[in-house]
Amino acid sequence: MNVQTIMSRNPYTLHVGDTLAQAVELMSNEDIRHVPVLDNGRVAGIISDRDVKMALGPDAYELDLASIDPRMAEGPLSWFMSQEVVSVAPTDPLAAVAERFIELKVGALPVVEGGELVGIVSVLDVLRVALPLLRKG
Repeated sequence: MNVQTIMSRNPYTLHVGDTLAQAVELMSNEDIRHVPVLDNGRVAGIISDRDVKMALGPDAYELDLASIDPRMAEGPLSWFMSQEVVSVAPTDPLAAVAERFIELKVGALPVVEGGELVGIVSVLDVLRVALPLLRKG
């Protein structure tokens, strides 16, 4: 089984110039935890709910803009996103992707083909596939 069989296609994205407030709004409204950040159509980073919570402060448990300094809320995503992004290909085997999640300690990876973002795959996607196998064991 490979990435393209479980990835989310056409994921929500943000742009490097978008604000933290826009990220919080998108993540809250769509109930998502990871958003690829693009610059001129290419993946420049990824912002996670963990990145947002770090910006909100040490006591943040929810994505709540009411608890953030308005100057930070209007800050560009380039301030908050992870910029060292590792991507995977649609044809990569799931075992290799699971190893990357463990190695990198991340919850999602952009799926890139020919330099273009085509999807996103998360730890939850892999667990959904693994769960029936674990129940048998």
